[in-house]
Amino acid sequence: MGETTMDTKEILAQTLKKLMDSTSVDKITINMLTSESNVARNTFYYHFEDIKSILEWIYAREIVVQLASFQSQMNWNDGFKTLLNYIEENRKFCLNTFHSTNRSFLEHFLYRLAFDMVSGVVVDLKPECSNKLRDEISNFYGRALTSQVIQWLVTDMRESKEEFVDRMERMLGGTIEAVIKRNS
Repeated sequence: MGETTMDTKEILAQTLKKLMDSTSVDKITINMLTSESNVARNTFYYHFEDIKSILEWIYAREIVVQLASFQSQMNWNDGFKTLLNYIEENRKFCLNTFHSTNRSFLEHFLYRLAFDMVSGVVVDLKPECSNKLRDEISNFYGRALTSQVIQWLVTDMRESKEEFVDRMERMLGGTIEAVIKRNS
């Protein structure tokens, strides 16, 4: 992918985020986005299918890449903090996505991140764990973490990141390892 392509995608992404500071993503049209970013409508369609696809690209680029290295027992906590930092720094963007018709997209996105982090922890704890048990654990704790992150987001992050992470550590500390031991 050439530098021009990345620059155009980045311009569109940053413009969308800027527009989402004051406008519901559901009300943002491709015409608004391309006009505001000085990009031709056809150019938008060269890079993205629709507004949802640009949202997916933004989240993947800004957070998924950062979290890839945090999928182990020793550093999942740091990955979780990275995710919370992103949400805090991009609060309006995340809330706007959550309160839109793309709500399920944000929930699914957070779930995939949590699932992958938990899966990495399971593999780190017991590499020979069956895929079925690994997926069951990852699904259960991934859904729990997703629910907690969404609750934190929609309650205006009243709980500090540190308190939130500490609470998750109290709830999760040793539980995944105990489930693995009980079922092996």
